[in-house]
Amino acid sequence: MNVEGLRSMKRSDFYNKKSSWPVLLALALLLYPRTASAQKIEREYAIRTTQVPEQALKYVNQVFDERRTKWYAEESQKGRSIEAKVKQDGTIYSIEFDEDGKLQDIETLIRFRSLPEALQNAIMNSLEAEFSRIKIHKVQRQWTGPAETLQLLLAKKKPEEKYMTRYELVIRGNQDNRTSDYEVLVDDKGTLIRKSRIIQKDSPHLLF
Repeated sequence: MNVEGLRSMKRSDFYNKKSSWPVLLALALLLYPRTASAQKIEREYAIRTTQVPEQALKYVNQVFDERRTKWYAEESQKGRSIEAKVKQDGTIYSIEFDEDGKLQDIETLIRFRSLPEALQNAIMNSLEAEFSRIKIHKVQRQWTGPAETLQLLLAKKKPEEKYMTRYELVIRGNQDNRTSDYEVLVDDKGTLIRKSRIIQKDSPHLLF
């Protein structure tokens, strides 16, 4: 079926209960062939601990009470990943693994105003260079590095090994007279690394 044929399909065809996620993802990529690389298309859903790789379970349970941990799977154009979400001492942690249980990154939900003022200004300068209007919905501090090093950070200990800190923001921005939701990644200096227009947002209850 060509693109024109897809556009002529009824809305109900896309939401039929028999439609599978891979089919919907393929249709979205076909309809937006020129900009797919700058879009974030994802689906997130809860899973049981029996569906979580043993390596990931062990990693998280060494720091957090397993009864406080909720597990999710995420499917996107990059593939499938496993994520643990934990709330402890007022902080929400998101710990992401690949399908084999290898750690990818750790994110903590923070307030934008909690960042140093110089970093806030640098981030806003980066965003204002891309968007005419901006509203920040969510900010997460992202850590990447050796698994053992990041586990010490989770335990609120100071690691000796180096690790990388970045910031992931979900914003609503206006670009080219079109307002959309975007996921933006900046480094620890506020420099823009990547921006992706969100095609399918996470369900609100999956924030935690």
